[in-house]
Amino acid sequence: MTQIKELYAPSGANCRPGLALLPRYITIHNTANTSKGAGAQSHAAYLHGWGKDKSVSWHYAVDDKLITHCIPDVEVAWHAGDGVNGTGNRQSLAIEICENPESNLLAATDNAAELTAALMKQYGVPIGNVVQHNHWNGKDCPRRIRRGEPYDWTMFLAKVQGFFAVQAKPETAPQPQAEGVLWAVQTGAYRVRENAQAALAAMKSKGYEAYVTKSGGLMRVQLGAFAVRQNAANYAAKLNAQGITAFVVRKEVK
Repeated sequence: MTQIKELYAPSGANCRPGLALLPRYITIHNTANTSKGAGAQSHAAYLHGWGKDKSVSWHYAVDDKLITHCIPDVEVAWHAGDGVNGTGNRQSLAIEICENPESNLLAATDNAAELTAALMKQYGVPIGNVVQHNHWNGKDCPRRIRRGEPYDWTMFLAKVQGFFAVQAKPETAPQPQAEGVLWAVQTGAYRVRENAQAALAAMKSKGYEAYVTKSGGLMRVQLGAFAVRQNAANYAAKLNAQGITAFVVRKEVK
């Protein structure tokens, strides 16, 4: 998962009332802040500055490279707009997806989906209790997802379920490493060089480290290679959960 940085708002500030919270829902927001630099770090800093005196806050802010944890999960944040005693404010965790122009919205939204799955697992929140801000007070939020950017709500929930399925798998005992073997994670094989380069560019635009290898007369777009097969399988499952078709291939290393 993307790095999570703990930057809690000051205790006793208006944005952090200190009321106890037992998470039963997870509420998804878009920040509606398209200013340059308005990423996860900036949103955390806001709650330490001008924002600390306002009754507006969130538990997590997410961009394409970072997640900031702004209010502890066991405390209320003011985010749902359904009142001091509203279920949204008093029983749900708030995730804000950043919209700053230098952040990749697709990657940020995927990061939010993965975080949502992790919180579901941690607190036993069912997928039916993952809701839009709109659910609580009718606001057009998360506005980008609601208009299909970078994808719609149905796809967001599908990605959450995909991440949850990967995270919920029981841990298996480490498998012995086969000497001279690597397990490669690939997302395509092409005979035409231009097609391979186009697929490579698409992966890099989404923030993935990728490269092209040649084998058996085909150019293959590879996203990683692992000594342990299970690690490769886990990575492929994570990619598939994000809508990227990936598979594991055995490679002999001389």
